[in-house]
Amino acid sequence: MAILGYARVSTNDQSLDRQTDELSAAGAEMIYAEVGSGKKGAPRPQWDELLRSLRQGDTLMVTELSRLGRSTSQLSALADDLSERKVSLKILNLGIDTGTPAGKLVYSIVSAVAEMERDLLIERTNSGLAASRARGRKGGRKREFSPAAVRKAQEQYDKGDLSVTEIARLAGVSRQTLYRYLTITGGESSRSAA
Repeated sequence: MAILGYARVSTNDQSLDRQTDELSAAGAEMIYAEVGSGKKGAPRPQWDELLRSLRQGDTLMVTELSRLGRSTSQLSALADDLSERKVSLKILNLGIDTGTPAGKLVYSIVSAVAEMERDLLIERTNSGLAASRARGRKGGRKREFSPAAVRKAQEQYDKGDLSVTEIARLAGVSRQTLYRYLTITGGESSRSAA
């Protein structure tokens, strides 16, 4: 009867430390940790290994519900699978333990609320984008290069004193971005490599 912990962050610039510390403090004997999306179908090799390792009587422990998945159907399927295998699920920040009848009920309710929250966020985002478009604003990323910066970069390029790499570094953009904005005339091949 082992307690196996699972920690996940979505991107490399996030830290697993908080989750692993909490899981250890709560009694996790082994922790599977990885960086990866929680989306259905996204590769999560440590998660897959953890699921293979679980045995009857074990407990799967996570710090938050969102570490398990993103949709009610995904979370419900996991709960059913764990229940069939006689594996308990503990979610630390919610105090849920599906080893109890009350824990099973609370897990179902919280899963549904989490999916609703995500759906509402998407709905609000889409509504805000539609309102912005109606006012003539376009969505997407802001332009990396202001018109004044483009003019300055073009002047530096035309003078020929600096390489494309140096101009890009001074402008704070990549060479590829710089090339999209420059008007290039003869002799650029020798300078572009520099």
